[in-house]
Amino acid sequence: MKKPIIGITSAYEKEEGLRNYHRTTVSIDYTKAVVKGGGIPLVIPVTEDREIIKDQIALLDGLLLSGGTDLNPFLYGEDFKNGIHLVSPERDAYEWILLEEFLKTGKPILGVCRGHQLLNVYFKGSLYQDLKYYSSEVIQHRQEMYPELATHTVNIIDRDNILFELYGEKIFTNSFHHQIINRLGENLTVIATTNDGVIEAFQKKSHKFLYGIQWHPEMMTARGNTEMQKIFEKFVSYCMKE
Repeated sequence: MKKPIIGITSAYEKEEGLRNYHRTTVSIDYTKAVVKGGGIPLVIPVTEDREIIKDQIALLDGLLLSGGTDLNPFLYGEDFKNGIHLVSPERDAYEWILLEEFLKTGKPILGVCRGHQLLNVYFKGSLYQDLKYYSSEVIQHRQEMYPELATHTVNIIDRDNILFELYGEKIFTNSFHHQIINRLGENLTVIATTNDGVIEAFQKKSHKFLYGIQWHPEMMTARGNTEMQKIFEKFVSYCMKE
């Protein structure tokens, strides 16, 4: 059976050492995780040409929305607040069109970190622009340690999803973010939270496979964590053509 092709979104970044030069980048951990999951990774460059995007989508069996810069808060109706980090209008515009068109295919989608937040905002949710607006007492959500190191507990609070199927009621994960979900997007179901109540994963149950995950399973998978690899194995299995 032919391995499914998984599109991985990329960043539109400025090269600091050369004026007016930009590049397409994405952590190699995503491609490694897709390969370990049994798929063929294909990194997608940023463009705002809808017809090109449609042609890109035609090549794909699944979509992995990768991590990266903060979403522009204008997308969820807010001004920029103190504490927000770098945004990328070019990437925002591209991924919005990509998601809009890809959803029409009904094919599997997995959002990680920024991808998790993008999905929530696309479905009319919002974000806390920084953890300080959520609570003054939170666990460490942005670790400064090894990327494969688990630093907090994720409680799986819904049983009808792949996370509960794979891990039961609890899993230990890494954490690299400073923004979180505020208002949950329409028709999304929270399936996992941290001990301080932060939404760590959701599912769109009316979709064949649409999950948002706040932590970085690709970092752990790329460094040999076989438990996190199961997420990508499950994702890739759903991307198999029927």
